[in-house]
Amino acid sequence: MPSGTLEPVAGLFSNQRETNLTSTIALVELALGELGHAVDAVRLKDPGGALHAWRIPKGSSVTRVTLVNRSEFTHLRVCATVMTMDATVDRAALFAHLLDLNTSLCGVAFATDADHVLLVTERSTLDLDRSEVEDLIARVTTYADEHDDVLVARFGGRIGA
Repeated sequence: MPSGTLEPVAGLFSNQRETNLTSTIALVELALGELGHAVDAVRLKDPGGALHAWRIPKGSSVTRVTLVNRSEFTHLRVCATVMTMDATVDRAALFAHLLDLNTSLCGVAFATDADHVLLVTERSTLDLDRSEVEDLIARVTTYADEHDDVLVARFGGRIGA
């Protein structure tokens, strides 16, 4: 087969990542609207290191939805800072408790980043649909709002970042 025969096919898929990114942005913004958020109000103009980002407040917690560049496909990452630890927090007891809580959570997990306790979920945007986006956002925002006050009351520190 002549080498030029495959060029149109390769060209067809050359911007698959860009197409995926564009459709994922539309999915996220549709899902945010369905969840009652004014997209223009929650879209971040400076997404930091992410490709795109949105900031969603719920109760005393704030969730950040980001599209991050990964090697094969963009990933959707939904993350809330549940609490910030200070010197009074018994980290060993808190971490053991968070690991125990992880067994009862569905599709999300507690993690730490420096002095911040996070709730996080991430998945590839390949074959992502609106219901999955809504579910990921709803899970993180709900769990974060349910656990932040309880964790701070029990272990100290402060709510959020």
